[in-house]
Amino acid sequence: MKPRFVCLLSAVLFFSSLCACDDEAGGQGTVSVFVYGEDFIELGIPADEMADGWSVTFDRFVVTVEDVVVGGVSMPPSEAIDISIETGGVGHSLSSAVVPAGTHTDSSFVISSVDVAGSATKDGITRTFAWVFDDPTGYAACETTTAVRDGATAEFEITVHADHFFYDSLVADEPAVVFQALADADTDADDVISRAELEAAGIGSYDPGSAGGVDNLWSWLVAQSRTLGHVDGEGHCDSYTQSN
Repeated sequence: MKPRFVCLLSAVLFFSSLCACDDEAGGQGTVSVFVYGEDFIELGIPADEMADGWSVTFDRFVVTVEDVVVGGVSMPPSEAIDISIETGGVGHSLSSAVVPAGTHTDSSFVISSVDVAGSATKDGITRTFAWVFDDPTGYAACETTTAVRDGATAEFEITVHADHFFYDSLVADEPAVVFQALADADTDADDVISRAELEAAGIGSYDPGSAGGVDNLWSWLVAQSRTLGHVDGEGHCDSYTQSN
């Protein structure tokens, strides 16, 4: 390679890097926020994903998401969204806002309510459920980076993991996904698992770790409902309970 060409190439690379830095350090871009329940909510949880052979489908999975902040900017409020409606992997548009260009790692949001209804089936037996969880849960320090370039649009996804409802542990790294204990709570044999029945049922072999007050299946589901929120797929967040 000739020396002159080397110098020219070095100059091009140098000025290109300056432009890239300028794009990230100044200006503004747009962040579009989506909420997505993945296939487990849109299509259901198949029996081969459950440790005890039940399968679960959702008739509705309505989430209310509030106080979304990305890049220090609060996103406009939005209506509750039924994320059981199929999107082919796109997710549901929640809101958008103009934010400073740059690399942002300070995202946070609140899931203020979850209204879920569906059914579980095994060996020709079906149990239905309709539950509402309205204790707001905040999510912060999320493990994701949103890179916003000047004049461009970036996406931030709030991912809801429905299978957490059916975990058999609040603390295990790899909990089993099961439904049998919830099915057994239907003591009046009407094939509907009610909140009252869940409140009357102990947690059995479920592992609450050090969580206090988790002494029946309803309080178990409430505790699991506070773990549903993730970001950009598998990104974890610190969760905390908010006062109504």
